Amino acid sequence: MQITKREKIASVVIFSVLMIIGFFISNSINQNLLEEYQIYDTALKVDSDETMFRRGMETNIGFSFVYGELDTLDPVTYSEIGGAYSYIKKEEQEYRKHTRIVTEEYTDSKGKTHTRSKTETYWTWDTMHTESKNSTRISFLNIEFSYEKIPFPGDHYIKTISTGYHRRNMYYGTGTNFSGTIFTSLKDNTINNTKFYNNSTISETIQHLESGSEIIVFWIFWILLIAGSISGFYFLENRWLNK
Repeated sequence: MQITKREKIASVVIFSVLMIIGFFISNSINQNLLEEYQIYDTALKVDSDETMFRRGMETNIGFSFVYGELDTLDPVTYSEIGGAYSYIKKEEQEYRKHTRIVTEEYTDSKGKTHTRSKTETYWTWDTMHTESKNSTRISFLNIEFSYEKIPFPGDHYIKTISTGYHRRNMYYGTGTNFSGTIFTSLKDNTINNTKFYNNSTISETIQHLESGSEIIVFWIFWILLIAGSISGFYFLENRWLNK
């Protein structure tokens, strides 16, 4: 495909305009990140010190990184699988038959290509019902909180139990004990807007938060957007010229 002079000029204009816009957006993101980094750098750091942790909540110290043990005080489970979990989910599934219309191409005896549709049968495990339960009381650094105060790590597959012909229950759960760092606001004798970083020390957590990955992700997205915009222009231009 031959690219005309007009298309080259238009491409340069599109590229230049979008790059300028990108730099403005990137600078805005970078400024917000620098403000966040300042919060991280000035936040209180509490490394397994229960007394300091309590004192920070009592005195409304504000943003803090706290390293310690996250424990479940009232674990939950289902009797058929046993064990102890902070959160557990059961999916009741049934192996069911489905049909779908598929279109395929074929070539006849004269070498001509045609399409035809047919009904295809297939089987899948479908979730018919889901239920879950979680603990209500947890502790961090030996201080008790409600379950909702600290987000636990995600669940994982535990077990599958057959419950009859073409029926089964699948179980997923989250453990009861983790070590890691929370980033939170200590005020009103509690923790607020808390994030938990599993198996991460305070310094590792700060290093992760200050990695600047947001800028990299933005530029990858923006470059793809620029490429898509220029390709879209070529497509529309050629379509208009061929009318």
